[in-house]
Amino acid sequence: MKMKFRRREKVAIYITREQPEGWELLVFHPQSAPDSDWQIPAGTIEDAEIAKEAAVRETLEESGLSLATVQYVGEEEMRYPERMRVHYTYFYHAHIECQENRWTHCVAGDGQDCGDFFHFAWLPLERITQLERRHHIFLDRLIHRLERSQHYDCRKHG
Repeated sequence: MKMKFRRREKVAIYITREQPEGWELLVFHPQSAPDSDWQIPAGTIEDAEIAKEAAVRETLEESGLSLATVQYVGEEEMRYPERMRVHYTYFYHAHIECQENRWTHCVAGDGQDCGDFFHFAWLPLERITQLERRHHIFLDRLIHRLERSQHYDCRKHG
């Protein structure tokens, strides 16, 4: 008999900024799991919501940052046999201008992280090799995209 996995559609967002030393990626540690790998904003797509909208909403809820637009990067199916689930994750990218180097944000919304505090920081993109929940899988693609557009213009690429 074939096992039936419950499908959940998710989003994950790479948020970058350009510094004189190079590209940086916005990452965080939840206060409730300080020893976890670095994470990026991510979450579940709600009913009647498209993936792009979910990426913008999740970023606002988890970081307090408001994104005007996001760019599609790729998608990945991740199976969790122990929970009989499959997560289909759409990855997006947003480039922003942000002067804050570190901050803490209380997560909003109605998800399981609501009320937790996320501690944000910017890390050099090329030094990140691992992110929680395999969210690092499109980092090489993202770096290649950023390198191809030496003077990345967020108004053009959103």
